Amino acid sequence: MGYLGVEIYIGKNSEREKRYIELKENEANHITFLGPSGSGKTTVMRALAEEIFEKVPGALVIVVEQKFDKNKVRELNEFIKKVTKLKGKAFVKEHFDDIIRYLATVANDGVTYGKIGDFAFGWPNYPFSIIPAFENDKHSILSWHGLKPKRFPVKRIVFRPVRDIDAIRRDNNCEVVEGKIRYQDVDFSFIEKLAQINRNTIYGRVIRQAWDLEKKRDPKLLEQFAEEWERKYRPNSNSPSTTYLSIMEVAALLKQDTIFTRSKDFTSELTTDKINVIDFSANSELYPEEEAWIIKHLVDFIVSKFVRFRNTPVFIFFDEIQNILQYHYGRIAVEKLNREGRSNWVNIISGTQYMYGLPAFLVYGAAHIGIVGRIASADDEQLLSKVIKDFNRIKEPRAKTFDDYKKLKPQLKGRGWFSFDKMYTERMNFRPPQSL
Repeated sequence: MGYLGVEIYIGKNSEREKRYIELKENEANHITFLGPSGSGKTTVMRALAEEIFEKVPGALVIVVEQKFDKNKVRELNEFIKKVTKLKGKAFVKEHFDDIIRYLATVANDGVTYGKIGDFAFGWPNYPFSIIPAFENDKHSILSWHGLKPKRFPVKRIVFRPVRDIDAIRRDNNCEVVEGKIRYQDVDFSFIEKLAQINRNTIYGRVIRQAWDLEKKRDPKLLEQFAEEWERKYRPNSNSPSTTYLSIMEVAALLKQDTIFTRSKDFTSELTTDKINVIDFSANSELYPEEEAWIIKHLVDFIVSKFVRFRNTPVFIFFDEIQNILQYHYGRIAVEKLNREGRSNWVNIISGTQYMYGLPAFLVYGAAHIGIVGRIASADDEQLLSKVIKDFNRIKEPRAKTFDDYKKLKPQLKGRGWFSFDKMYTERMNFRPPQSL
């Protein structure tokens, strides 16, 4: 099923005209959002993920989440208090009982609960239904765009969960599954980092030979290989060698690590029926290098298997993409998406605080560039003046006094500029998310 000619709504310009992006099969639909911390960049990306999930038939939507947001519980509490004051307790009980029950759960145990993800698609965005779009405006942020609060079906994949799965599920009001990686898909470089193996030692070379060269990718097979090695090279020894013991120690570590499995890999959990959230927040216990490897594994699966056998587009959202790009495997994965995206219908939507220093393919290869709030760096301003042809349209807000700054900052949240194909740039009031 193709998506040629599908238009997705991104917001209204300064003249209050609605603006859309047309998504095409034979073009790169990459988008890079730039904005400082707290500018609403993640909020805009969440809205775009919802729009694509609803408007693009059969699309696989994947969001890589970096953190959770405790402020969302406070926002829900404030919403309930305001609605109770306006409509009364009976109205709130009838219409928002699920929220009341959740808030009661958090109030009883604020340690276990209350950690809602940045991309909490499972809760309707009730707060945006009562916050005015502009000062003294009769419309709310949502109604001004013709939208209503809505929850979306979500599958959240957590790796080595540090919290109870049910607590994560309640916080995000969605399906939560534990992400597993098959032994056979893991290369030596992954377990080298995990087990802190020195590949220049004898035991490191033996493990690498067994795991990568002979494809004995299972702790039991690794133990058998170690025993065979010991019999071959130390036939008359009365005590086990340090090499043998070190290999057995690594095998034991691999058996104990809950992230590994012999059966179903986390990629088999991906679905087009729900928004898929790859949870790299504090819910998952992962090293940054492991996160980068998981992204590479995910991209390899999508490019080589998923789109090859399923005629469907893929949209991958990276929040704070610079974190993934710091590491070798992360950079390889994003480069592969950029290189093969057009022919495979795979699209990158990324967010970053600073564009200067990002790989050239991500900056110059972006079909669209959105600036949320403001440009946070003089280096970025200089860079974007080369990338965006009509950069002169972008008028950066300047605060001359501290009072100016306090008034200006809230006004910029969720607003900015959008460059269509880097050819035409407009002031934009971005589409707000219908989820929390």
